[in-house]
Amino acid sequence: MRWEHDVPLAPLARYRIGGPAARLARPDSVEAIRAALADLGGSGHRVLGTGANVLISDAGVRDAVLVLGRGLERLELDAGAIVAGAAAKLPALAGLARRGARAGFRFLEAVPGTVGGGLRMNAGSRDEWLWHRVEWAEAVTDEGRLERLTPAAAGPAYRAVDVPEPWIFVGARFTAAPGDAREVEEAHLAFRSRKVRDQVYELPSVGSTWKNPGAPHGSAWEVVDRVGMRGARRGDAQIAERHANFIVNLGDAKAEDVVALMSETRRRAREELGIDLEPEIRLWGFSADELALVGAR
Repeated sequence: MRWEHDVPLAPLARYRIGGPAARLARPDSVEAIRAALADLGGSGHRVLGTGANVLISDAGVRDAVLVLGRGLERLELDAGAIVAGAAAKLPALAGLARRGARAGFRFLEAVPGTVGGGLRMNAGSRDEWLWHRVEWAEAVTDEGRLERLTPAAAGPAYRAVDVPEPWIFVGARFTAAPGDAREVEEAHLAFRSRKVRDQVYELPSVGSTWKNPGAPHGSAWEVVDRVGMRGARRGDAQIAERHANFIVNLGDAKAEDVVALMSETRRRAREELGIDLEPEIRLWGFSADELALVGAR
């Protein structure tokens, strides 16, 4: 396995924020993933798709980073299903379902990231999740075995699955029943239009910063708004005016700027409303104290 050293991660992440990876490999097959894990000998690793849900520390990460290559971008229609590799993009999956008149995938319109990241984070909308469509998914374990997981085995929940963190998703088969072509097209376009109107796509972000706290507190953006943080700015990081659960990069934001906004938002929510906000995004390379400030593991 070919390893690169001190690789800048900001250009590889949707946020355009973050320091370097001490070492990085680009495996493009199950065999190459196994080789990379063998090289690592049990030391820590992280998998980076498009970085659609990741905030990387300004200091970078010490763990090895794996970026899955083109050999894992498979994406094709099958009888009553769509089969996808982990490196396939979620917008491409949504587009294939729309063009192929397969019902049930409109909720993935305008959702960035890869299939592998979507499986790990159970991507989707508030009510519809990627794992609702999974027939099975495959992952390489930290010992190099290829495991096939059903939804019952993966234990999907809101923005989470009960699958060991070191396991690397490599693909999945999604139930995709044929639908009426016109109805599927209209459902996708309507959902996409609403998301693009209400959310922020013209500036780098990692989407929703906080998980929705649930009843009776409402959506996370409402909590951020209620504590007066909509539009707050630190450096080139700003809580978006259009959608208060997005923190955007205005050009040269640093991870410390984003963390400062998150920390202040969480402090106000806890002190003023009694709500402990929990990050929806993943944070890489931060100290335990920094993670505690934003309520992350």
